[in-house]
Amino acid sequence: MAFCPNCEAEYKPGITICPDCNMELVQELNPKTRVHDIEHGNPVVLQSFKTSAEADMVLDLLSRNGIRSFVEGGSFAVLPSSFSAEILLMVDERDLERATELYEAYFDRPDSSDSSDDGERNEQ
Repeated sequence: MAFCPNCEAEYKPGITICPDCNMELVQELNPKTRVHDIEHGNPVVLQSFKTSAEADMVLDLLSRNGIRSFVEGGSFAVLPSSFSAEILLMVDERDLERATELYEAYFDRPDSSDSSDDGERNEQ
């Protein structure tokens, strides 16, 4: 039998590529052949949020990129969709560097308006 190192599906002999993941199959699944590390790591804070919508948006981005993460904290307040306590986005310490890169690339972008563009507009 062969296995996909990504989705871990088992295939009959003779199949060499996972049709779902387009990855070459391996003869056995172990820590060296698995794409996803199933060992437990320590969760660390990536970012704090005031609303669950913000936290969920970043959590979705991280999840789609294979970052082990979860949201912690927050309790419902009087206002709908608001929380009375800080909401923390936690990531596995082994994914922190990549999670930080993704977060900064998508959410910590500098203001897209450039002062030189404003000057050009004023001249016209």
